[in-house]
Amino acid sequence: METETQVHHSVHIPQWKKDEIKKIVDGIHAHRSAGIVDVHGVPANSLQKMRESLRGKVEMRMVRNTLATIALDSIPKDEKAHELGKYVEGQMVMVYTDLNAFKLYKLLESTKSKRAAKGGDVAPSDITVPKGPTSFKPGPLVGELQQVGIPAGIEGGKVVIKDTKTVVRKGEKISAKLAEMLTRLEITPMDVGLNLKAVVEGHTLYMPEDLSLDEEQLKANFALAAREAMGLSLAAGIANKDSIVPLIQKAVRESKALAVNAPIFEKEVMDMILSKAEMEMLAVAKTVAGKENALDEELKAKVK
Repeated sequence: METETQVHHSVHIPQWKKDEIKKIVDGIHAHRSAGIVDVHGVPANSLQKMRESLRGKVEMRMVRNTLATIALDSIPKDEKAHELGKYVEGQMVMVYTDLNAFKLYKLLESTKSKRAAKGGDVAPSDITVPKGPTSFKPGPLVGELQQVGIPAGIEGGKVVIKDTKTVVRKGEKISAKLAEMLTRLEITPMDVGLNLKAVVEGHTLYMPEDLSLDEEQLKANFALAAREAMGLSLAAGIANKDSIVPLIQKAVRESKALAVNAPIFEKEVMDMILSKAEMEMLAVAKTVAGKENALDEELKAKVK
């Protein structure tokens, strides 16, 4: 009777590949943040310039996808860096930095510039053609614009866009004809630069949408929160290092107001009590000012 024989295949991994895998893993563990960046569509010379501009802040390592996958799979599953393996695809580089994830994202965004769209490109965001005149004279362009969904017409001897129109939604492909029309309208919707796909800092995996912040709005939110927290502290009488001085000032104002209204004759408020008494006296004087001999000359002069 024949027996089934299992054949074990031994796969030899060249030493240079082992070294490269080790460098990828060591790079992740040696830095505060590590991530994967998509460099699809970035010309080699532009990529080199971007790398130079980031030197000293961000280390970029060109790696083979297969080796990156092996390296990331070798990291224990309880480490967040293991999850970076899900984003290994296409043209990519590994990035390492001692900056936090938010600063890394901001730096990478600063490398971006705009280019014209090409047929087959995927819109990075909604592409909108604004309403208004163009520099083109009447001609076949009007029909060509209308064919790709851009409401065009002729006014004052010029081609005009009649209404603002979103022609492509984020994530949709741009047709070759639409790309041509956008270029002619000098609309350059495509980003050229380093696109962060995912980054790990400590025990947290960040996506680009997690890191895209409006810094001015964030500052305004913090300022509003600080004002509201101070208002709550003062209203509730919660004393801390920030509220103690305003609380004492508030207490002084309220105690003086109480002393004046009581009245309590203390030297700190005597001037205020006398001022209040004078104002009340003048108010009474005004009500009788028209009566003969009701006021002396000095009071008459004050109530005029």
